[in-house]
Amino acid sequence: MRVWVLHLVLIAALFAAQFVLSPYLATQLARIMVLAVFAMGYNLAFGYTGLLSLGHALFFAAGMYAAGLLARDQGWSAGPTLIAGIAAGGALAAAIGLLA
Repeated sequence: MRVWVLHLVLIAALFAAQFVLSPYLATQLARIMVLAVFAMGYNLAFGYTGLLSLGHALFFAAGMYAAGLLARDQGWSAGPTLIAGIAAGGALAAAIGLLA
């Protein structure tokens, strides 16, 4: 129970940070969180299973690239770009899965 409370407090603090921090610091925090998710994926792939493969970085990159282009060029907000990034990574994974 204590772990759940800690996680919920951390999520609430990160959500509240976007309203308190300057745009520069909020952007830096978002970048740090994206790299932290990448590091967790690497830890899962290499640390627990012992498989040294950076192939999953392709799917992270596809999602981040799609989200970044849509936010910069099309002016999309964070929610739709997140969904589009996940869809782009999933579409690339499906295409590579068909080839494999």
